[in-house]
Amino acid sequence: MDENLENAAQEFERKLDDAAENAWKSVKDSAEQIEGEIVDASETVQGGWNEVKDEFHKASAESWSAPEVPQTPPPPQPETDRWGSPVNENANDPNRWDGSLYTPGADEPAAAPKVEGAPKVVDYVAASSAKPPKKESFPVWAIVLIVVLVLCLCVLCPILFIGGGVLSYFKDMSSIMPFLMI
Repeated sequence: MDENLENAAQEFERKLDDAAENAWKSVKDSAEQIEGEIVDASETVQGGWNEVKDEFHKASAESWSAPEVPQTPPPPQPETDRWGSPVNENANDPNRWDGSLYTPGADEPAAAPKVEGAPKVVDYVAASSAKPPKKESFPVWAIVLIVVLVLCLCVLCPILFIGGGVLSYFKDMSSIMPFLMI
């Protein structure tokens, strides 16, 4: 029985080694095939790159050796202000605003009536000898008292809520406590 078991184990080991070797051979063959394809692809890419590089150098040499064509100067632009608007030469004319009104249909503008100068405005403020009434301020002790009361409420309310909850919990426990002692 021991010999049969040992023979079966050796046969299984041999079959396992053969299967592993066959798997490794197929992996090696695939790797060699892929390596050949990669070499072919890299040669194709390198050849294509060399062609592109040669074409680029030829084009560059042609463009460098070509005679330079003189460019026509741009047409003169009208004078503009800093925002790009054309400058109006009549803008600084003192007679531009002569006060005449234009009426449609009339050949010449109607003469505007002469306006007299506006009356002078005098800034005069009478000095008041009476002092303005002093505004009574809220007493400082009242402000402090209000702040202290608000802080006490902010502290005492949570304590009362938590204390009430704990107290009610123990009150309910006291009704269960005698049954626990039995």
